[in-house]
Amino acid sequence: MSLNTMKALQIVGERQAQIVRLPIPEPGPGQVLVKVTAVTTCPQWDLHIYYGKPMFTHQASVPFPYPAGQPGHEMTGTVAKLGDGCSRFRIGQTVSAWKDPGHSEPGCYAEYVLIREPFLLAVPETLHFTQVASLELAMCVGASVMKLKQMTPIAGKECAVNGLGPAGLIALQMLLAEGAARVTGIDPNPERRELAQQLGAERAYAPGAEEIVPRGGEGAFEIAIDCVGYADAVRYIMDHTTETVALFAVQREDYVLNHKSLTVIGYPGHHREAAEYALGLITDGKLKLAPLATVQLPLEQYDRAVELLRSQQAVKVCFVPGMR
Repeated sequence: MSLNTMKALQIVGERQAQIVRLPIPEPGPGQVLVKVTAVTTCPQWDLHIYYGKPMFTHQASVPFPYPAGQPGHEMTGTVAKLGDGCSRFRIGQTVSAWKDPGHSEPGCYAEYVLIREPFLLAVPETLHFTQVASLELAMCVGASVMKLKQMTPIAGKECAVNGLGPAGLIALQMLLAEGAARVTGIDPNPERRELAQQLGAERAYAPGAEEIVPRGGEGAFEIAIDCVGYADAVRYIMDHTTETVALFAVQREDYVLNHKSLTVIGYPGHHREAAEYALGLITDGKLKLAPLATVQLPLEQYDRAVELLRSQQAVKVCFVPGMR
């Protein structure tokens, strides 16, 4: 086996993933070669691509074979080489990706990956890789929370998170970090409701629970973040919130707003400030990402990982390329 090659995962067809050997890439100008320590699944991407379903409604089909290393993008590792013009990092420094560079380029399900220098943040090497591998997702949720803060104060408010997947579990911690009086989690999965309470949610209910007070009733939610994205779920959380609903999940259907006094905000887009916000919460101990990485596996067990995600036996799977 050549010392100049690396292993990478490649999805070559519907439900067909394999390990391939590729040359270790050389960084070009403005690029950093990162030796991947760990990379976490993004269930939406993984479950769509693996099963041959387009991630977004405007896409006609999934192009197979999918680019090697994709759809992996939540990564932490160490700097192996610097391309021309790169000066922010040093060789051996621990970094995490905060922005997905797009799926037309090789991804992070690999032993090495090229990342544009601006898309990386230095992270404390004292933090376990499960705490920082999912920084990109935390950035995404952080962008919504920061936008929400601009619209209405969070401190002292009754808040809810609709959907307790990875994004929802991050959102509830961020709302608590912003001083929410109480955060309620809503999800049909009892294990995820239990995890939400372990992470600080005071209450966690299944959708439709009698304890959830309808809009206008005493004790109704003032602020909510939707992390589900389906029309019925969005309508449900709108009907139980009095002030502001932030729509985080990927929209797959049209939503109808029936409450003129309710403010609804969409996703504001990725930005570095949100990544720095999320990393600050992590280093301050206010955001815990490690509990989301409920299973660790080598890349060779990708098929098993997808099944764990599909059956909701794992919130996220953390791949460690060096694991045997």
